[in-house]
Amino acid sequence: MEKVYTYSGFEIHTYELDGVDYVLSVVFLDDSVATKEGIYLYSDLNSMLEAYGDDYTKTNNQYTYTSGSSQLNFIIENDEVASIEYMAIIEQ
Repeated sequence: MEKVYTYSGFEIHTYELDGVDYVLSVVFLDDSVATKEGIYLYSDLNSMLEAYGDDYTKTNNQYTYTSGSSQLNFIIENDEVASIEYMAIIEQ
């Protein structure tokens, strides 16, 4: 069962496993919140690449950075960050 917790500027999506809630993803809703590296919605593509480097996977307009059991996804539109999402990698 998935639950969504909405806060000012972001949402937390959780899933339940064996009666325990785990974080599935954190989705940025507006530019009032930023990543630890200072990237927020509407940052330009070059700023994102400078902050995170070139170790990404690109599918269409989505840039995915993977670290351990999580991913950081950026969707780029018109050379600006249109979406930011931290997502857990869940083994099935």
